[in-house]
Amino acid sequence: MLTRALSGRLARGLPNRLTREIADPAPFPVQNWLTGRFRPTAAERGERELLSLWAGQSAALAHHTDARALFHALLADPEPGPAPAPDLA
Repeated sequence: MLTRALSGRLARGLPNRLTREIADPAPFPVQNWLTGRFRPTAAERGERELLSLWAGQSAALAHHTDARALFHALLADPEPGPAPAPDLA
């Protein structure tokens, strides 16, 4: 989801209590400062509902579903090149 709830800047993140309940955030950097007061404590306590859960727009392109598979793939080919260009002919 796109949200300004955590920092005041538009960013893509996973929905949680914070993104659902902050409907009208302050502008950046005020909002970032406000949420920055409690986010470190939330991280220490493992309270994911009060954290920044950022997610890039390409998450759906991930090929691995777990860390073990990812590490095995990296060990098998530590310097993969760019994906081959599609054949448009």
